[in-house]
Amino acid sequence: MKLLDAQHVDAYVDYYGLCLQDADDSWLPAMFPDGFAPGPFLSEQRGRIDLTSAGHTQTVSFDVEVWDGAAPAPEGEWDESATARIDCRSGELRLWGVAGGPAPRGIVLSSAPRTWNVRVRCRGREAARRECLLGVPHGLERYLAQFWPL
Repeated sequence: MKLLDAQHVDAYVDYYGLCLQDADDSWLPAMFPDGFAPGPFLSEQRGRIDLTSAGHTQTVSFDVEVWDGAAPAPEGEWDESATARIDCRSGELRLWGVAGGPAPRGIVLSSAPRTWNVRVRCRGREAARRECLLGVPHGLERYLAQFWPL
């Protein structure tokens, strides 16, 4: 397995929600946040992956790795971990907040339509939950999404 690319995006979370959604939303049956309900850490929708954050309103650190085969499990302690599949017709994903809309920068996966496996892990959730009660923290909740082709 070879790491093809690593990217970083700071993403705004509001109402406990964020998602990874195909940048070409013309084929999606529902745009985020339609169908989103805070609950499980990760849930799959067609062309998107919904994530429930530990904090109501914050900016999270979101790292992405793109691999040519099954990604190795990352080292260290993680609060949450889940796997999913996502169809990405545009080759690019956008991180969306519930009311805040898309992050200014996209996440490039490939130049062609493809279905991807993804493992999403998160740490710093308890600190983010506590700090969100006092203000709007930045970077306490940290995500790692590892993508590899199906």
